[in-house]
Order: sequence, then structure tokens, then C-alpha cells
Amino acid sequence: MKKSLIAILISFLLPVMAFGAVGTVTQTPLIIDTHSRIITFICIGGTAGETGTIPNTATNAANTLFITGWYLTEVKAFRTVGGTQPDAGSVLVYDASGVDLLGSIDNSTAYQGLNLLHESLAKKCMPDMYLTRAGTHQLYYPLVTGALTLDVDDQVTASADWTIVMTFEK
Repeated sequence: MKKSLIAILISFLLPVMAFGAVGTVTQTPLIIDTHSRIITFICIGGTAGETGTIPNTATNAANTLFITGWYLTEVKAFRTVGGTQPDAGSVLVYDASGVDLLGSIDNSTAYQGLNLLHESLAKKCMPDMYLTRAGTHQLYYPLVTGALTLDVDDQVTASADWTIVMTFEK
């Protein structure tokens, strides 16, 4: 009887938890000049059931080709004009091997990308490498050799709008 009651309760709760829609991300490439390229990620957080999250988003095949052989030099985050204000959030950018290019010590805790997304301020950071043996961080420009994956954590406002801009140079 107890197991039946638990099964019935779970069957009622699962549909409620599944109603929230996951957020969306669109990506657009832009050539600034012969030495600079940009990929812009327009993000809209999920609805209330998903607590404002977006899926981790890899650069698509065309954009990966567009930036392969270029160096990541800067990542900016800001509220999309006219959109719903986001909460503060942390940004991680993973290379094709799963290494955070913004300096995470453990590839899951943001360093340079910590609170890069702000409620109202535009912020930017540079790529950073954690040197394990020295226990320090070093700014650098990583060469892109494959897809990059955008991961935004801790942003919880449902349907919030924000933009992430990655700049690449030769």
C-alpha cells in the first residue's frame, strides 16, 4: 500500500516538474576586420520550471569553422537591450577537450567568468589558464582548434535576456 501511494504521488509530481521550458541560445558570427571575428550568443532563460537556465551550447559547425585557427581574446556579457533583466550568473567557455578557457581550477567553478553576467552592468574578461603546479592563474589567448561550448550557471530569472560576445583575433 505504501509503495502504491508513493507511485501515485510521483505520477502526479512528474508532469508538474516537466512543464518548464529550457531556455534558448542563438549564435551569430561577425567579421570586424581581417584580424578580428566575433560570435554573439543571444540567450533567453527558461521558464519558471527551468529556473531561467539555458542549455550548454556548442558553437555550430559553421561557427566552429569560422573561428578555428583564431585566438579567443575576450568574453563580454550584458543584458540584452529591451529584455528581461537577468540575475548575476557565471560564464564558462569550454574548449573541445572540456577545459574552461576562463580559468576554472576544476572545470566547473568559474574564475574569470565568475559573476560575469550582471543584473545591469556590461562586464568582460580575458581567457585565463590555471597553472596547477604553481597554484596561480595566467592570462593567455588560447588557439581555437574545435567547437567551444558556452555554459552559464546561477542565472535563475525566468525568461531573462542576455548576450554573450566572444572576440577572436589572428
